[in-house]
Amino acid sequence: MEIEEWEKRYVEAVSNVKSELLNVQGVFVAYNSNVDAMKHVREENIKSLIRIVGFEKIREKIIAYPREINEPADFLARLIIAMRDGKAAEVPTYTSDLHEWLMDNMVFDSARMGGQAGIISNLLANLGVENVITYVPWLSKDQSEYFVDSPNLKHPVIENGKLFLKHPKDAYDPDQKPKINWILEFSKGVRFRCSGEEFVVPRDNRLIVSSRPKWLRIDMNPEMYEQLSGIRENIDGAILSGYQMIKEEYDDGTTYKDYVKRAVNVIERLKGCNPQMRLHVEFTSIQNKVIRKALLTDIVKKHVTSLGLDTVEVANALNVLGYEELAYSVINKGENSIVSLYEGAAMLLKELELQRVHIHSLGFYICVVSKDHPLDADAHRQALLFASAVAATQAATGNIESIDDIDIGLSVPVYDQGYRDLIELEKHLVRSNICSAADFEDGCISALDHDLIIVPSKVVKDPVATVGIGDAISAGAFIALLAKMPKINICRVME
Repeated sequence: MEIEEWEKRYVEAVSNVKSELLNVQGVFVAYNSNVDAMKHVREENIKSLIRIVGFEKIREKIIAYPREINEPADFLARLIIAMRDGKAAEVPTYTSDLHEWLMDNMVFDSARMGGQAGIISNLLANLGVENVITYVPWLSKDQSEYFVDSPNLKHPVIENGKLFLKHPKDAYDPDQKPKINWILEFSKGVRFRCSGEEFVVPRDNRLIVSSRPKWLRIDMNPEMYEQLSGIRENIDGAILSGYQMIKEEYDDGTTYKDYVKRAVNVIERLKGCNPQMRLHVEFTSIQNKVIRKALLTDIVKKHVTSLGLDTVEVANALNVLGYEELAYSVINKGENSIVSLYEGAAMLLKELELQRVHIHSLGFYICVVSKDHPLDADAHRQALLFASAVAATQAATGNIESIDDIDIGLSVPVYDQGYRDLIELEKHLVRSNICSAADFEDGCISALDHDLIIVPSKVVKDPVATVGIGDAISAGAFIALLAKMPKINICRVME
């Protein structure tokens, strides 16, 4: 299919999904929300910070590749690695010292809603989803101010033993401290020197320094858990994220196993009498391999229906599941990397017993779907195209205020390189007798034990912001699929 034909498919898909979104009764979104301190890193910033910390110390840390940030040298090492490679990364810090050091030596440009669940909740509310029920275990007054003022956005709260749904600004804990992350964005072409080497940033991207204070828990209080039935009657599905914040051990003697078990209990409680409820987990960068594997094998596997990842996250997932060679091939920049990405997606679908694996990569999206998924390939393709238009709008404007804004994304052209990457995948599939060139033409391929849906995406040349783009892609596709699902609330039928 030529690019011009893809553009026509985009217009058709967006029009269809916009007319169907009212079919969605509601979505539950949890857990991670925080305040993002935004900083666009310029050449003079990186030079100044390198002078303050020192070349030699930073060089040692780059070699060591710190997986958490305990001091400024750890921070500079991971920032330089991210800028050098042009790749997104998220690294945790368990102390407030770095925040104070950055405030003393750089200062942020602005603050905004952060965290996958927070970003997705605001997006879905602005798209007009009837009920967006967000849940943040650490909802503070400061945090509540970053949720959009929309009557369809609600947060559960227990009052006098009863469950009520209120806007987050009326549901916060007055004693809760805010969680603040640093988002350091950098632009393609920025030059800097470190340890005698000169680097040029190859691509717009960002480093996220995620604060993990000791009080942070991915959990739900017992009263809220017991009354989840009052929420599930108003939703068709759930988007869950933030599991990367689970720690191996806690000061009170509990371990990650306790919080994994509680996370699964919440999922099963949400399903309740409706085991067919759509449940999506949005993956992210998880430095700790024990937690990464536990999320995949103990929370995702057998408990949810859908998983969303980017290219690096696919490699990380494959690595902890024992597919190291395939993981390496996924992140290798060779011409076969897209083939490995598809094979990796198919492996995750099978290994984790999912119905859907959605991968967003620069220039194209890949979705591998099990044969027992209730929707056909065309519905999945429309969902991906809608998601791409949503992401393009988010990148171009920095904020989507209504469903009509998506037309802005339609004006962004399909990315040429992404279109060419898909041609490489076509060659592999045809050579492997998985499909014919004609089958590949419309982006919907029926393989032996799964369906493959691929679309070239729209990419904004000079994005206003990069944070939240992946969340917009996954949430956009998921909500589009929910809009197309048969609407039978088994819980209500039984009652």
